[in-house]
Amino acid sequence: MKSGIDRYAFFLGTALAIAIVLPIFPANAQAEYPSQPLRMILGFAPGASLDAMARLMAEPMSEHLGQPVIVENRTGASGNLAAEYVARSKPDGHTILFTGSGGVVVNPATYTNLSFDPLKDFTHIGSLGNADIMMAVHPSVPAKTIEELVALTKQEPKRYKYGTSGAGNTMHVVTELFKQRTGAQIEGVHYRGQGPLMPDLLANQVQISFGTPGDFRSHIESGALRGLFVMSQRRIEVLPDVPTAGEMGFPDLNRRGWWGWHAARGVPQPVVDKIRAAIAKGQTHPVVSEKLRAMGVELEPETQAQFTQRIEETLKTYKEIASAANIRIQ
Repeated sequence: MKSGIDRYAFFLGTALAIAIVLPIFPANAQAEYPSQPLRMILGFAPGASLDAMARLMAEPMSEHLGQPVIVENRTGASGNLAAEYVARSKPDGHTILFTGSGGVVVNPATYTNLSFDPLKDFTHIGSLGNADIMMAVHPSVPAKTIEELVALTKQEPKRYKYGTSGAGNTMHVVTELFKQRTGAQIEGVHYRGQGPLMPDLLANQVQISFGTPGDFRSHIESGALRGLFVMSQRRIEVLPDVPTAGEMGFPDLNRRGWWGWHAARGVPQPVVDKIRAAIAKGQTHPVVSEKLRAMGVELEPETQAQFTQRIEETLKTYKEIASAANIRIQ
């Protein structure tokens, strides 16, 4: 009888010990984060401003976290392959997506068969900053204003083409918005990223493109491209000679781009907080922040809740724009 009681007490004690110890493991895993290098996944090829931003931020983030932050380019489907890969990754914070607004807002508004939901399948970590969107044209385009450009496209509708960094992405939707508001008649050529697009724009294979100051600044300053206008209420500091759409009589042409980090849904909050702290380290690094500003990035800190709310609101806006333009990508 005594031995039976002893065995019962032994098993009961063991079960209690397991029950007490098990919850500790996740906490320990969070305390040890990161336990391996981080993979920062990008949906576009090297050469784009997105890639340059990621590599600028990787070094100070790595220093703060104590593990390498490896930038990995997974191109295809306007960034959807990269987003899908991260959405399906283990939610431990070691695989994170760095993307512009297109990856989690515009693409879900334009693609009909995505395998991920931007509001349900991601932990939205935080933003890098914002930038105004602008139009650049090849110097051979004689137009100096929006009205002159629209008139040219109507006179020769098959001569002028616009290029984007991917079908269904931000710049595609912005160009269609421009066409809706102005009546411009231009056909699109869609590339697999800003890197492949830029040589054709410089070579006059396509004549028109929307992008951020980081995409165009060096080429505008060298005279290889001309900045036609900025989709903003004010001129931008890094390209002060480029007028705004409002100055040309089109105040409703007003769009901004932004970039941020995302991970699979379910990443523990302490891990998210560590990643956000690493991001803040990069944003406040003197050399990194100066280079980002030179690319036209406005570093505007916001909370995780604010970032998530912005995604929800912007997704709704772009769904409305895409629907009006009948943009549906299979």
